[in-house]
Amino acid sequence: MQNNKNSKILIILFTADFYKYYYALNLASTYKATNKDVSIFYTGYAINFLSKYWKKYDRKKINNKLIKKKMPGYIEILGLCADLKVNFYFCNTALDFLNSSDTNFLHNINIKSTPLYKILNKYKNEQTIFI
Repeated sequence: MQNNKNSKILIILFTADFYKYYYALNLASTYKATNKDVSIFYTGYAINFLSKYWKKYDRKKINNKLIKKKMPGYIEILGLCADLKVNFYFCNTALDFLNSSDTNFLHNINIKSTPLYKILNKYKNEQTIFI
């Protein structure tokens, strides 16, 4: 693969809105399918969707609606991103702010802690999407 400008994409997830979050995962998998190097950085309330108890944060029951419409559910699209080798990172400061722990994270993705400044520095000359 040729290393073109903007061949890397960083998606920063800050939202507490499950539908926006789900869309971001679809966006990540679609970009990955077009040979982009994609990383997702979880911060703020988006970290709650990494929890084993993520369903309580899907307040509008969007995941149930997706499944009824024969669309991939949350766990399926998250698994697709993992299979496509999307890079997952989270902000430990945000995790601490929410009084949570990475021991409560879902186990079907490989996710690493990294500071915001480090991920932004890595992607400073690349495309960044904030959701």
